[in-house]
Amino acid sequence: MRVTGGIFRGRRIKSLPGIKTRPTSDIVRESLFNILGEKTAGSSFLDVFAGTGSVGIEALSRGAERVVFIEEGGLACRIIRENLIKLRISDKSLIIKADYLKGMRSLEKTNTTFDIIFLDPPYDRGFVSPCLEFLNNSELLKPNSIVVVQHSVSEVIKTPPNITCYKEKKYGITKLSFFYRSET
Repeated sequence: MRVTGGIFRGRRIKSLPGIKTRPTSDIVRESLFNILGEKTAGSSFLDVFAGTGSVGIEALSRGAERVVFIEEGGLACRIIRENLIKLRISDKSLIIKADYLKGMRSLEKTNTTFDIIFLDPPYDRGFVSPCLEFLNNSELLKPNSIVVVQHSVSEVIKTPPNITCYKEKKYGITKLSFFYRSET
């Protein structure tokens, strides 16, 4: 797996062996950051269901100020840490080893907020709608923040009040959906 853009463009990063984790493909990552454009530079970025950490690492490569990774798998957390050390960007990141809800709740207690939140849960397992519901009622989102969800094209997402999908892009069986929360 390689970083697709920014200061680490072309650098190889480790990924997890086996098929338990589905890394975000190069094409989807590149498209994601092309759509986000200049919003990534200087941003605080949250990578939930981080897996190998490739999306968060890509954000750092493209100028994100800080990235927090939430991942419950021990081996995945170790791979993320090794990649961050190899690229010498550990000081710009935090890895939280927890399930998505515990991780987001622990961040909320620290009054941390994010410009961009990326969610990449296992496909078709019903995680997307509860994540969006949590974020709808959360203080993790800054005003004008963006939530991006990578999910299966077949997954139906129930969006809570005040969460609006403003863009969707399909890549084979994968869809990126872009949301914002309207302030009431």
